[in-house]
Amino acid sequence: MTSPTSPMRPTYILADEATVRIPRDPSLLAQAERIAQGYHQCQAAEASQWLKQGMAHLRQGQYTPALALLQQALQGYRNLGDRERQARVLLTLAHLYYRVADYLWAADYGRQCLRVAHDLGDQSLMQQTLGHLGNSYRHLGNLQRALEYMGQSLTMAKKIGDRPGEMRSLNNLAMVYRAKGLTRQAATLYEASLMLATTLGDRNTKLQILQNLGNTYLTLQEYAQAIDCYEQFLTLHENGEGAVDNRTTRRILTQLTLASLARGDHNRAIVHLQHHLSIACALGDTKGAASLIDDLKRSYVALSEARVAVLRPELTSMG
Repeated sequence: MTSPTSPMRPTYILADEATVRIPRDPSLLAQAERIAQGYHQCQAAEASQWLKQGMAHLRQGQYTPALALLQQALQGYRNLGDRERQARVLLTLAHLYYRVADYLWAADYGRQCLRVAHDLGDQSLMQQTLGHLGNSYRHLGNLQRALEYMGQSLTMAKKIGDRPGEMRSLNNLAMVYRAKGLTRQAATLYEASLMLATTLGDRNTKLQILQNLGNTYLTLQEYAQAIDCYEQFLTLHENGEGAVDNRTTRRILTQLTLASLARGDHNRAIVHLQHHLSIACALGDTKGAASLIDDLKRSYVALSEARVAVLRPELTSMG
């Protein structure tokens, strides 16, 4: 008489001489899946927390802890196979290194981000990354690669209809042309970027472009255009449009004075010197104020001489 088979004992099925198959237990599979899912969720939560903390440190200018946390987040998203968040963290790391002027690492993380963005087919992210790479290579002095990346960024922005991206690409491309000594081409690109900034109502970018364009016209010795750009800048700033520090304002006033004197417009130079002097006095910059007072004296003398030169022919004819 044969004994009954115990229901708790697994049944072994010999498939051949080399393999033994054990039927799967659905409950065990479900339990394993739940464990794996829980582990995945835990990893995702950790990576998200590292990213959040890293961004908080970055906003506060605490770059060392920000870097450590962002790299942890990057590794976490790599382990999870989350390519989209990998790309975002890579671009953030690229911007962090750019901010601290470590352009080699900025370019390295930018290239990594570009590869992932390309694999994802994310054209918007590709456009941003191409622009970042263009700026990084400009600072590294590799102007040809900077030109290539920035040109691709501009093309991509136009393709996807990203007008703010197009505006930024034109402005950055102008910087590359200016660095290459192609000043006239740079001025044309700045003008195109300025038109877009005006249309979009982007006042901060408009201020930056006006400053860059004014400097470019000053280099070209086109003083009337330079003065126009600088005075537009001051008008926007005085109307409370855009964030500008005193150092930038004083630099603009210095450039305005130079351009005005180059045109022989002593009245305009005096107006801007007085404005500059009031800022220097408010900041307690006694050395700067003394220098500006000397400049004002010279400008008043030059203005008087210019007026005498105009009046002399009239006085001679009357005599």
